[in-house]
Amino acid sequence: MKIENINFLKKHLQNLAESEPELKTKIEKISEILSQTKIEDLTNRKSKVHLSASAVVFKNAKCYFIKHPYLKTILLPAGHVENVEMPIDTAIREFVEETGFFAKIDENMQNFGLIDVNVIEIPENPVKSEGEHIHIDFRYKLVLDEVKEQKEAELEWFLLSENETNHEFKRYYKYLKK
Repeated sequence: MKIENINFLKKHLQNLAESEPELKTKIEKISEILSQTKIEDLTNRKSKVHLSASAVVFKNAKCYFIKHPYLKTILLPAGHVENVEMPIDTAIREFVEETGFFAKIDENMQNFGLIDVNVIEIPENPVKSEGEHIHIDFRYKLVLDEVKEQKEAELEWFLLSENETNHEFKRYYKYLKK
């Protein structure tokens, strides 16, 4: 991640706090973590803080989810932000890799579709030689790019309605109407 991009991320978070005031306290805490972390560490798999990004993509009234191979839980398609990426690029790339479907920025959304950001505690993973760490996870509402042909998915994916998902994801369904 280039040095100038950290300022973009902070502005990105500030825009989210302005559009979603109920997230302001959480965003302030996340901004503080970002300020205390070296930029190069955010994409370093050995550091204690990693950037990640998730894709919130709907088909009809259901959202795409995957079964995480290590955590063994149902999550949004997501992954680590790589050195040359911004989180929005990661969300798009990971959605394609994990579901086989293509997604793109939702032109109807402000702030590139950023709808949430979370701190996620990740346990140690000896298989990947990763110690326990946290992810600052940027979550983007994207739309299916149905022009492109589906690829083979890396993971098992599901379409879940609002009443089929857990509490963490329920508030994202309000974006179905946007």
